[in-house]
Amino acid sequence: MAITKVTTPVTGFESAVDIGLKIPVGTNSNLPTGVEGMIRNDTEEISGGTDSTTAITFYNGTDWKYFASTASPVLINVDYLVVAGGGGGGAGYTYSTVGTGGGGGAGGLITNYGGTSLDLNPSTTYTIIVGTGGSGGAPSVNSSNGNNSEFSGTGITTILSYGGGRGGMYYLSQAGGNGGSGGGTGYSGFNNPGGTGTTGQGNNGGTYIEANPYAGSGGGGAGSDGSNGPSTVDGGSGVEIAITGTSTFYAGGGGGGKPGTSGTQAGGSGVGGNGGNASSLNGTSGATNTGSGGGGAGHPYASGSNSGTAGDGADGVVILRYTTADVDSYTTTGAAPTETTDGTYTILSFTTVGTGTVTFTIS
Repeated sequence: MAITKVTTPVTGFESAVDIGLKIPVGTNSNLPTGVEGMIRNDTEEISGGTDSTTAITFYNGTDWKYFASTASPVLINVDYLVVAGGGGGGAGYTYSTVGTGGGGGAGGLITNYGGTSLDLNPSTTYTIIVGTGGSGGAPSVNSSNGNNSEFSGTGITTILSYGGGRGGMYYLSQAGGNGGSGGGTGYSGFNNPGGTGTTGQGNNGGTYIEANPYAGSGGGGAGSDGSNGPSTVDGGSGVEIAITGTSTFYAGGGGGGKPGTSGTQAGGSGVGGNGGNASSLNGTSGATNTGSGGGGAGHPYASGSNSGTAGDGADGVVILRYTTADVDSYTTTGAAPTETTDGTYTILSFTTVGTGTVTFTIS
């Protein structure tokens, strides 16, 4: 039973159950003589909004006025993965007997998959940027950092992942570059630092430790730092994510280059580029659209010989995942995404480097 409290000047109505308060209902033809503060429901007026069929009115002492009605926005719950381009691997120096390069750092990785979904407004156009991977170095030619990837728009915090740091080089800029994950340092005869990764996006590149066999160190990955060497100079591990419905590693660091053949110089988690060595001089590139770093170049360890060419960093990717039934359609500008499904979910994978937009439509 409802509890009524009458006090001066407030009357309160409380109930232990969910009920509504009944107010007078009528039409324009039977408006009462207005008294300031009077309210009623007018069935011949609407107060706006797509779901409004009547209007709550009040008398302000002079005229009857209508309360405005605004329908609550329907939001789209989205999971995202934003990975920047990986850094290029470093190369050695022309005619150096021990000129080897560091592995490229992975592009920064940011995701909410497995956590709290992001709410998107169907009336908003969102910007998507897919960053390109950095170029690998060649003898006496420096490598380059990867480029940023981004997902942004009105009403959400910009999701910006930083390009991976370039792998260090024997002669030019021996230290690894900073980025989403840092690049590994190249061999230089000094204990140069690896590049610094960005907190929440990646890890540091390996730091060279003076010792035979004078290898460059591994680039950092989203899952761990690059290896320091001197024998094992693997890239840092990537992170395995199943946002597309298939578990896939992203953002592995590139392996460092070596002048010998012992030990390992593997890219992180099988997606980072492998470092070169004395028998296979060239580093390999990161796996396509994983944002992984390129492998550093090796050297034959023979006087008067050039080092190999380092691998390129992989281009990044932006992936969005939403419940199929929540969206009627979408439109894009720029390169179209690849659309796939996973049960009740639709996945949009943006893999082409450059800037575009996406806008969702609901009924």
